[in-house]
Amino acid sequence: MTTTEPVRKTLPGPSYHSEETYLLDQERVFYRNWIYVGRAERLPKPGSWLRVEIGGESVLVVRGKDEQVRGFYNVCRHRGSRICDDEQGFARTHLRCPYHAWGYALDGTLVTTPMIEKEEIDRPSTSLWPVHTEVWEGFVFVNLSREEPRSLLEHLADQQDEPLRLARFGLADLRIGHITTNEVRANWKIVLENYNECLHCPTIHPELVAVVPAYKKGSIVESGRSDGGVSLADGRTAIVADARLRLPLLPGFKGSGPGKPEDPGLYYGAGVYPTMFLDVDGSTCLATAVFPTGPQSCKLVTEYLFSPEALEDPDFDPSPVVEFNERVTAQDNEACERVQRGVTSRVFDHGVFPAKDAWVHGFDERYRRDVEG
Repeated sequence: MTTTEPVRKTLPGPSYHSEETYLLDQERVFYRNWIYVGRAERLPKPGSWLRVEIGGESVLVVRGKDEQVRGFYNVCRHRGSRICDDEQGFARTHLRCPYHAWGYALDGTLVTTPMIEKEEIDRPSTSLWPVHTEVWEGFVFVNLSREEPRSLLEHLADQQDEPLRLARFGLADLRIGHITTNEVRANWKIVLENYNECLHCPTIHPELVAVVPAYKKGSIVESGRSDGGVSLADGRTAIVADARLRLPLLPGFKGSGPGKPEDPGLYYGAGVYPTMFLDVDGSTCLATAVFPTGPQSCKLVTEYLFSPEALEDPDFDPSPVVEFNERVTAQDNEACERVQRGVTSRVFDHGVFPAKDAWVHGFDERYRRDVEG
């Protein structure tokens, strides 16, 4: 007598579109986990700042005079005005609120209060509200928890795709060659779930499966490999259409260090819960931050990273990499938006997970642990 394995169910339909669930996601996911916001390179000098929106909260990431990267809520301590509206900028000495001109030093300390006597305000206790900020391999993460969170390294070690293993490719030394932004009319979880499986690849990614043969069978892993890598077709060292294209290799693939050099003909992908993709091949690294913008929408910001050698070459052209990957992204986004339209139906109480959806199931279980406390 054979026994049938119990059917593994997806999240219920309202988890992907209800306002109530989105509020829960804000409090229990976005405000309690480490969230990737961008490369430290985007803060090139003291005074550089970057504004990011995380589940309804506005955060400023600032490089101080001591070169440290810090995060603050984008909220003035006087009467609550937003301080910065642009996506990024530079403040020579301090951040200035446009409402009453209160000024904050690059470490968040209140330093100027025009037309207010010094004894009226206790400046040391009226600094900008801080946000936990840490940097790993040049990637800046923030955590909005009201309590002291576990370290970023502990968070990264607790991931089903083991992103810490990718540090061996020299990620800290990489430089930005291009940045793209995509608005997606789909819940952030749908986008993350799509990243964690390739059953859809033969159907919607004909160009990608030609470059990554393992994906033709709907699998995100390659038989016989234990390092998480999948082979690129026809001797490629990057995920591009032209197999003859050769770009400078990432530092970790050059074999200059001890031990056997890494194979540049492999691709590695890692999802970093809750809202990051990290993709590495022999010549490129893609860091994608997913910023939820509502119950049924999100924004994807992808930084295309290359070796310093590539960026120093005046003839370097990142467009073959960008164009190919943006085509794949557009295909994914269209599929995610199709899912979004479907899950709002009153008949969709849940979906099901076959075996090859194991990584999606793992993502959902991690999410359930967060929202169920």
